Amino acid sequence: MPHNIPFLSDDCSACEIQACGITLNISRQRMNNQQWLDLLQKGRDSDLIGAQQRMVDGEIVNLTENRQALHVSLRSQDPQAPYYADVQQALARMSAFAEDVRSGKWRGARGKRITDVVNVGIGGSEMGPHAVYHALQGVKQDIRLHFLSAVDGTLVDRILGGLDPDSTLVIVSSKSFSTRETMVNAAAVDQWLGEAGLDAAVDRAKHVVLVTAKPEAYREMNVPIENQFPLWNWVGGRFSVWGAVGLPDMIALGPEVFKEMLAGAYEMDRHMLETPIEQNLPAILALLSTWCSSHWGMQYHCLLPYDERLRHLVPWLQQLEMESLGKTYSPKGERVEGMTGQGVWGGHGNEAQHSFYQWLREGTGRTSIDLLWCDNPGHSYHHHHRVLVANAKAQAKALVTREMPSDGFFNAVTTIRLDELTPRRLGAVMAMYEHKTTMLAHLFGINAFDQPGVELGKRLSHQVESHF
Repeated sequence: MPHNIPFLSDDCSACEIQACGITLNISRQRMNNQQWLDLLQKGRDSDLIGAQQRMVDGEIVNLTENRQALHVSLRSQDPQAPYYADVQQALARMSAFAEDVRSGKWRGARGKRITDVVNVGIGGSEMGPHAVYHALQGVKQDIRLHFLSAVDGTLVDRILGGLDPDSTLVIVSSKSFSTRETMVNAAAVDQWLGEAGLDAAVDRAKHVVLVTAKPEAYREMNVPIENQFPLWNWVGGRFSVWGAVGLPDMIALGPEVFKEMLAGAYEMDRHMLETPIEQNLPAILALLSTWCSSHWGMQYHCLLPYDERLRHLVPWLQQLEMESLGKTYSPKGERVEGMTGQGVWGGHGNEAQHSFYQWLREGTGRTSIDLLWCDNPGHSYHHHHRVLVANAKAQAKALVTREMPSDGFFNAVTTIRLDELTPRRLGAVMAMYEHKTTMLAHLFGINAFDQPGVELGKRLSHQVESHF
């Protein structure tokens, strides 16, 4: 293919799309204006937004598990939303508990204030809360948050070795309450509390709470039922940060911060449902992804945030898209033709310039790229911000430019600007990517909400472990 494939900017009059404080610039996509119009029509013909509406309304969209997929209900402000009363009741409990911990009303068994929270969970029980905490934490945190995810003793030592059991709260987060890594880590933390003299029958209740969909989990952990917060089978793990999985963030950052994040996500939900497809941020991202992967054969998508606070969006998006879209068969068992999703990777954009950009810019691969930055830096080092954003803008051009002709070379770049990084904006960005993912599943004819490959790995791991 020739190196001078036209950019959308060559004849597109609407290459910047704005909503919810987010601006997409799609002028560096490899298509002409007619191809762009055809792509938009494909979205209309496939009833892309209508499929999302059916999900939001509570129809069974997780066909292989015969379940609803109502993560949007966790942040809905509409009293008519499915399970609205249940969600609000859970949110009120979370808020009250978080305020008690933050105010010092809830203390450890020996009377010390809680200064550290350890989140014990993996996958969706860790990546979303971790991304949120890293994005919104202050320079100095009264309550620090730690993430014990991998079943790795080194991680256990490094986290627990620097903490005081008397001022530590542990949140064990597992939808099934059977995830092997989480249960092993929970047992290790429970042993650590016991070795500090905190009695299992009495004292642990002040140091351990649970987030799970398993009704009897509190009995297994020997804590009161009041220490258990709900998950529901109509929320997938990788979509669950908006509910009780986000309890660690609510404690560390405050209930108002968490509620603002929910408000931003709900704002994006409304934008997605109510906006024509040509101005619809998640729909545009989904359609561009299908174009890059199916038309140009781009197997990889690279996320490059030029903002330290957004660093952990990369692994969060990696799980969200790759676990949702890594499917070969439709819910009816029919083999899907073509690619379903892309391999998602990336890193902090400025650091990556001195790491893998050489491969992106001069290598033989083809990659679609989202390049993010914030107009307002959120800190007082304005010269740093000018240099950082200058790098981002320069690389947006450099990544689609080559000085020497090269058949078969190209990248496609979308820039994503936030006016500022607030809890509301973070919620909107994360919801935008969620909708992009579920829209892609609809376009591919696959189920975004199951993970048979993950479940197979769990079964095989149990079999191998039983032979040790």
